[in-house]
Amino acid sequence: MDDRRHLRGATTQAQWRFREMQPGEINIDPIEGEFFTTEALGSLNDALVRESIQNSLDAAAGEGPVTVRFSFHQPSESGVASDGTRHHWLDGLGRHLRVRHAGLHDIPSLDDGFDYILIEDYGTRGLQGDIRQYDDLDDGLQRNDFYYFWRNIGRTRKGETDIGRWGLGKTVFQAASRINTFFGLTVRGDDGRAMLMGQSVLKIHKLNGHRYSPYGFFGRFEGELPLPVEDNGQITAFVDRFGLERRNRPGLSILIPFPDEDIQPSGTLQSVIAHYLFPILAGRLIVVLRFADKTYEINAASLDEILKRSQWPAKKGLPGLIGLARWAIRQPPASHIRLKEPPEGRAQKLTMDLFTMEQLTETTQQFQEGRRLAFQVPLSFQCKGRKAIQKASFTVYLEKDETLDKAEDHFIRQGITIPEVSSLKHKGIRAIVSISDPALSSFLGDAENPAHTEWERNSRKFKMKYIRGPSTLDFVKTSPREIVKILTRPPKGRDKNLLRHLFALGDNTEDPAGQGSRKTKGDESGQADGDIFVGVEGAAYLRLSAIKGGFRLTRRPGTPKVPRHITVWMAYEVRSGNPFKKYTTLDFDVGQAPVQIYPEGCRLLLAKQNAVQVEVLRGDFKLTVTGFDPHRDLRVKTLP
Repeated sequence: MDDRRHLRGATTQAQWRFREMQPGEINIDPIEGEFFTTEALGSLNDALVRESIQNSLDAAAGEGPVTVRFSFHQPSESGVASDGTRHHWLDGLGRHLRVRHAGLHDIPSLDDGFDYILIEDYGTRGLQGDIRQYDDLDDGLQRNDFYYFWRNIGRTRKGETDIGRWGLGKTVFQAASRINTFFGLTVRGDDGRAMLMGQSVLKIHKLNGHRYSPYGFFGRFEGELPLPVEDNGQITAFVDRFGLERRNRPGLSILIPFPDEDIQPSGTLQSVIAHYLFPILAGRLIVVLRFADKTYEINAASLDEILKRSQWPAKKGLPGLIGLARWAIRQPPASHIRLKEPPEGRAQKLTMDLFTMEQLTETTQQFQEGRRLAFQVPLSFQCKGRKAIQKASFTVYLEKDETLDKAEDHFIRQGITIPEVSSLKHKGIRAIVSISDPALSSFLGDAENPAHTEWERNSRKFKMKYIRGPSTLDFVKTSPREIVKILTRPPKGRDKNLLRHLFALGDNTEDPAGQGSRKTKGDESGQADGDIFVGVEGAAYLRLSAIKGGFRLTRRPGTPKVPRHITVWMAYEVRSGNPFKKYTTLDFDVGQAPVQIYPEGCRLLLAKQNAVQVEVLRGDFKLTVTGFDPHRDLRVKTLP
C-alpha cells in the first residue's frame, strides 16, 4: 500500500507512517544511535540502563522515590490473544524495514510473537505538554516533555537540576532494538491522559519509487503531524497484549521489540548497581528486575543481599564503596570540613592555602589514623558575557582502604556516576566526589559528553560558554588527588626514618617492662630514635609506644573510654605493596618464640600468626609485644 494516500486529512486508527521527502530536502541519515555503540559506554546494556533511569530521575514527581522496572519477555508473551485473535502492532512497518537502503540487516519475522523489554517508571510525571507543539522558536513557551521526547533529536530544554543535557538519551531505545523501533505509553500526572506512540529510525529509503524520511511514527495523524493514540480500546489492547502494569498510574512505559542480544538481565543488574549506587542507597531510586518468573527489587535494604547472591566478578570492590557511600549519605552538611574559597579572577587550584592551620593539623592526623573525612569544597565560575559570578560547592569523601590494589575515585553528578572521570593516583585510597549543587551540576553537565561518561574540558560547547571553564573543571576533577597529596605530605625538617631500610640504627628504646627508659633528648612523642616502629593505623583512642624489640599499646590520654575488644595486626614493612597482605609465618608468629606477649589490665583472647586480640578489663590497660627483628621496620594496625 502506498503511504501517499494518508498524507492529507486526519486519521483516528493507529498506523505506522514515514513522511515522503520533498525534492529539495538535504539527504542526512541519522547518526545519533552511534553515540550508544561506542566503546566508551562499556556496553549497550550500560547505555540503556543509564539513559532510561536518568530520564526517569529527571521526571521525578514529589518527594518519594522513583521506581524503574525492567521486564524481559519471551515471544510467547506477545503472540495469540486468549480469544484467538492477533494484534499486529508492527503492521505497515515491515515493508519499510525490508527495503534495500533502510540500513537494517537480518530482519526478523514480524508475523509471530516477538521478544521484548519493558521499561516502566513510577513516581514520575509522565510526558506532559501540548501534543500539537512542533517548534520551540517562540518566546514564552511552557516546558513540554512530550514535544522534546517525540519531536527532537539533540535538542533539549532540560534545566540545571536535570541529569540529561544533550537530548540524545531517548535514542538509546531505538538503538537497543534490532529493528530500530520502540513504543512509548505515558499517563500524565497533570491531566491523567493516557497516550500511546511509536517511533522507528531507519535511513532515507525508497518504497514503490518514493523517497521517505528516516523517522517513522506509530500513531494517528493530522496531515503530516503525528499524534498519540488516546482511544481507550486501543490502549487497553496494547496494555493487555504486552503485560504493562501502567494502568492509570502516572509515568512512562517503553516497549523495545526484538532487543539486541547483548542486553541481558544479568548485565542490567550490574549496570544498575554500577551507575546508580548513590541514589539507590539514598532511597531516591528503586529498581525492579523481572525475567523468567524471577523478580529482584534493588533498594537500599536489599542491595547487600543481592550482591552476596550475585556471581558478578566486578562486585569484589563494591562492599567498600557501599560502606563509604552509606557513611557519606548520613553525614550532615554541618559535619563537613569546609575549605576556603579559591581567589577569584584567576585559575583556581586546590592548595594548602585553602585549609586553616587547625584544619590541616586535625585532618592530617585523622587521615593517618584511618578515619573517614568529608570536605566541602567551594569554588566559583562565570559565564561569558555575564558580570555575575556563580558561587557553588561540592563534597569530597575520603577513606583509606588497604585492601585496594589501586586508587579508586567515583564522581557522581546529581546521582549518576560519570565512570570515565578519574584523577586519584594514591594506592589504597577511595574517594567519592558528589555534586548536587544545581549551579555546579549545570556547569559540569555542559562539559559532559552525550553518553554521560566523561567531562571534556576542550569541547567547543563548554569552552565557549565559560571564562576559565577548563581550569575550573580541572579543579573539580583533581580535587581528591590534591587533597590526598596535602594530607600525606611529609613533615618539614629531618626525616629520621628516611634511610631505615638501608641502615639499622642503634637501640635506644625502653625495655619491655617499661623500666630504664632512655628517651632521646628533644623527643616529644615518647618514641625513641632507634625504634622499629614505622606507623600505626587504627582508632584515635590508642597510643603506640616503641620499646626494645617491639611495642606497647595503651589508652591515649584524655580518651574517655576504649572498646571492650581490640584486635592488633602486625607486619614487617615492605618496599612496595600492602605489608599485611605480604605477611608470612616465615617473618614471625605471635604465638611462638621469640615473640612474647605481656597483657596487663586486659585478657588475651587470640595470638596467632600476625594477629593478637584482647579483651580490655581496665582503662589503664597495657599490651606489650616484643621479640621482633630489630633490623626490620614494623607496621601495626588496630581494629576495635
